[in-house]
Parts: sequence; C-alpha cells; structure tokens
Amino acid sequence: MKTAALILASALAVVPCFGAMAAETDENTVTDSAIVQADTAAQAEPATVQADTAAQAEPATVQADTAAQAEPATVQADTAAAQSEVTGALVGLRYDGGQLYENELIDMIRNADGDVKIQMMQSGLSIPASALNQAREQEKKLIIEIFQPGNDAAMFNSRWVYDPSTVYWTPDLESYPLGVAVDPDAPYHSSHPDAASNPISDVIRGVSGEAVEWSVYSVPTAEGEDGQAGYTIPGFYVEIAHWGEFDGMEEMPLYTYDEENGSLFRSSRYAVRGDNAVVSDSIVWHTVRINNPAWGTNYAVLSDEHNFLPVEEIEAQIADDSVPAVDVQMGACYLDNQYVAPAGMLDKLKDSGKTLSLTSPGVESQPTYSWHFDGSQITDTADVDLHIQFYYSPGEEAIEGVTMPQGFRTILLDFAHSGLVPAGTSVSLTTSEDMQSGWLYYVNQENGTFEYVGRTSWERENESFGTLTISGMTHCSYYLVTAQELTGDNVVIPEDPTDPEEPTDPSDPTTPTDPVDPSNPSDPSEPENPTDPVKPSEPTDPADPTDPSDSDNPADPENPDSTENKDDTKNPDDTKNPDDTKKPADEKPQTGGAVKTGDSAPLFPAAAAAAVSMAAVLVVLKKKVAR
Repeated sequence: MKTAALILASALAVVPCFGAMAAETDENTVTDSAIVQADTAAQAEPATVQADTAAQAEPATVQADTAAQAEPATVQADTAAAQSEVTGALVGLRYDGGQLYENELIDMIRNADGDVKIQMMQSGLSIPASALNQAREQEKKLIIEIFQPGNDAAMFNSRWVYDPSTVYWTPDLESYPLGVAVDPDAPYHSSHPDAASNPISDVIRGVSGEAVEWSVYSVPTAEGEDGQAGYTIPGFYVEIAHWGEFDGMEEMPLYTYDEENGSLFRSSRYAVRGDNAVVSDSIVWHTVRINNPAWGTNYAVLSDEHNFLPVEEIEAQIADDSVPAVDVQMGACYLDNQYVAPAGMLDKLKDSGKTLSLTSPGVESQPTYSWHFDGSQITDTADVDLHIQFYYSPGEEAIEGVTMPQGFRTILLDFAHSGLVPAGTSVSLTTSEDMQSGWLYYVNQENGTFEYVGRTSWERENESFGTLTISGMTHCSYYLVTAQELTGDNVVIPEDPTDPEEPTDPSDPTTPTDPVDPSNPSDPSEPENPTDPVKPSEPTDPADPTDPSDSDNPADPENPDSTENKDDTKNPDDTKNPDDTKKPADEKPQTGGAVKTGDSAPLFPAAAAAAVSMAAVLVVLKKKVAR
C-alpha cells in the first residue's frame, strides 16, 4: 500500500511540471487563450485527482503542436514586413528604366556629400514626405528632373527643386506627385502651329499692342481633401522648358488661367529665367522658373503684361453714334499694367468729343475710384496706367525725402502712371464726409515740397460717404489731398498765370499814368531828349494872371500826384489778385507816389508836349514884362 501511494503521488507531481515546461518553451507561439485554457483545466479538480488526469492533458499538447505548425505563416508575414522596411513605397520609374523605392532614396540623401539629383519618368512619379523630411533634416536640396515620352525619345518635362531653407512647416501629405501636364502635340504655347485653337489665344491682349508670346503649364492635383487645389507645395520651385518663346527675357508676367471660364488672373509674382535643360540628345533649352507653385493650378506665362481693359469694346462704343458717353466697369486693379488706356483709344475719344469713365471697384482698403476723360478737351495723348494705390493719413516718411503733414486727415494717391495726363482728365474716389473740403497738392520728391494744384469737390452719396473729385493734374506721380490747407516753407503756391498785369494803354484818357521827370526817365533804355528847352529849376512869374487850367498842360509841376483821377483814391494794387503778391523780377522801384502799372515809354510824347506848353507860357510872361 505504501508503495502504491508513493507511485500515485509521484504521478500527480509530474503532470503540472510538464504543463508548466510546455508553456514556458512555446510562450511566443502559443496563444493567450490556450494558456488560459490550461490554467483553467489545472484549477478544475483541486480536491480529487484521478488516474486519467494525464490522459486529459493530451489535448493541450496537441494544441501546442498545432501552434507550432502555424509558425511558417508567421515567418512569411515577418519576411514581407522586413522587405517593406527595406524598400519602402515605390517612388517611380527611373529615366534609365529601373525602379526607385522610398528607402533607397532616403539612403541616397543620407549618404550624399551634397545636393541629390535624380532623373525620373513622369508617369506615376510621387515623392514621399519621408524623403523630403530627410533632406530637410540634413539641409540638402533634392533635385528631381522629369522626362516624358516625346518627339525625341524622352523629352524634358520639368525640374522640381526642393529647397529645405524655404520650408517652415512639416509636409503634411504622405507623398507629392510631381510633373507638369504638357503634351508636346497639344497647343500649350504660342509657337505651336495650332496655338490659335487654344482658348487662351482669344483672351490675351497685350499692353504694347504687339503679339504676346505665352505658355500654359498645368500643375497636378495632390491626393487628399479636395486635392488641396490652390495650396502651395512646400519648399518647391519648378522649372519648365518653354519652347523658346521668352528668349532674352529675365522675368515674365505670371498669371493663373481659368480654363473653364477662359479668363486670366494676374499673380503678384513673376516667372524668372531658370537654368538650362537638356531636352533631348540634340536640344538644350532655357527654362522658366515658377517659385512656390500650387496644387491643381494652371499657370500662364506671358512675354508682356496682359491688358484686362476691353479696348475693342470701348472703341466700338466710341464709334457708335447712339452712345453719347462711354461708361465701363473694370475689375479690381491689383497691380501696374493690369488696366491700361492706350493712346490710340484716347485719340479716337478725342476725335469723337465724347466722355469716357472707367471705374475700378477697389480692393481691400482701396476705395472705388474712376478715371474720367473728356474727349473735347484732349490735345495730346499717352498710354495711361489706371492703377492707383491709396494711403490714408500716411506716416511722416511715407515718401523718401518728403516730410508728410500730420495731425489731420490726408489721402496720398500713388499713381502707377507716370508722365503726361491728357487735358480734361479727372479722378474721383469714394471718401468719408470729413474730406468734404479738400486741398490738392502735387508732391515734389526732388525738393520735398507740396505744390498747390487747387481745391477738390465733394458730392454726397449717402449719410456717411461721398465722391471726392480731383482735377487740374497735368502729369502723374504722387498727389496729396488734405482736409486742411497746408502752410510752411515747404508749401509752394504758384502765381496765377491767368492774372498778369495789364499794360497801360496810352490812348485811354482814364488810365492813370506815372508822371515822368524828363531829365530822369524811368526807362534807362530811353535816351534823354536833347532838345528840351525847359529847365525844371527855372521859376515862373507869380504875378502871371494866367489860369493854369487854361493851359494845355493840366499838371501841377509842384504836385505830380495831381495828375491822377480824383475819383480813383485807392491804390491800384488793391484791384490785383490777392494771391499775386510777388513783384515781377524786372520791375523797378517807384520814385513817385503812384504804383507803376505798365511800361513808361508811351509817356514821353506827353511829357514833351507838357514841356512845350510850359515854354509857351514863359514866352508870354517875358513879353508882358518887356511891355
């Protein structure tokens, strides 16, 4: 009995040890549920242990064997994951025909001594953000030259340059598709034989009137929310071969092109000359560089500024006798040369005698403003750039070399146009009512002065705003409208050229004249009369009963002022324009009591006649004395 009991106890001790060893050996392959099941089985019969317990453990062993058989599948999955870690995502097809993977590109960037350049085919190309982040971390440029099937094997499509120094945020997409949609057989540029079939040909009107060269480049749309159309691609600039349209040009106007509506919108940027590109084995072209391109955007590069003003429509209205006055609503004018009134159009307006109003709705803080041309007053014409920038109460140093007035309301007008303004031109803008009474000054940058032009007019539109109109401009630059009149040494009030001094008419007996001393003529150019027989110092006989009023000479030689009209008691200067306070440069100081009003040369015949009359009086007196 003792022997049987020992054998039974030994068997019971071996069973849980075996289970524990099996669990420890296969802990990486046996599932958690199997381990829990084994523990549950061991805890099920803690009180009564039967001989068949060992037999009940066999299913757990089989289960462990089954788990071991599953290991090949797990190893296969790990192998695939390891392979993915080695290669990463497919970047695209190399120019030489091989494939480039994500991790291979990252290793190239990590191990390069400087910038990294790869040459790829356009189809399916997408640069992963991980490669861009690696380039940014090591401050290396990544240059991707893209080719596509073309007329000469593989044609150069575009060069994309990722410059980490221009990136200020982490790329937020997993990958970035690159390339430009340019089909060599499609009329995307003005040199193409079928370029006239492209809608942009009907849109473009150049300011110069000459043919405008153009090219259209379409940037792809990225994957993601709404394709991120319009969002800037971080850190990139792109260079595109341009087929030779812009030879010799270093910068070209850049527009975005709405193909659906057939319209162009001026960008605030310019395209610039890029580096050379090898288009094929025998062709090398210049490239056009566009900085900070945006997803899903059609770019139009032009050789000349595009004039948005509908010149042809305006000229048609000018020629139409049923249209008494031409009134055109322009679009918002953001930059120079967007809206230009050409000289030829203004010449036709002059011939018609009509008026032309061109109104811009303004943009942001810029007001609605209009140009008004009166054809009946135009003499000379020139191309007039209609863009105006407005600055309200600008700082003292708004214009270099000019100290701007402070402390009250002012509006500075910065005209894009420079040079002649056709006669009869005025500009109006919407302003608040505090500019109801305004003064207009031309800002002279050369000497820092404000030259007074005239007063402005203001017409109320509603309870708070009105239309301020300025006129009298002969040329364009900076003009300042002020709510108060300016004073000081830097303010120039020009003389009124319409109010000159009138010369004396000697035939008019009512015109007061200056008495002239025949021995001292006021005009040094007039020679002294050598035949004058009268000496001014010779006295007359006081006993002479002759009435001086009967004499031919009404002047009293002792009182020269008595020759003036008795009714004219005011100084003749009181009738002058009060603004005309400056004395002409050639005016001589007055020696008599009267103010000089004109040339003294016509007074000499009258002076000679007076001298002869006095001689006659003396002769009569001598004869009476002799008697």
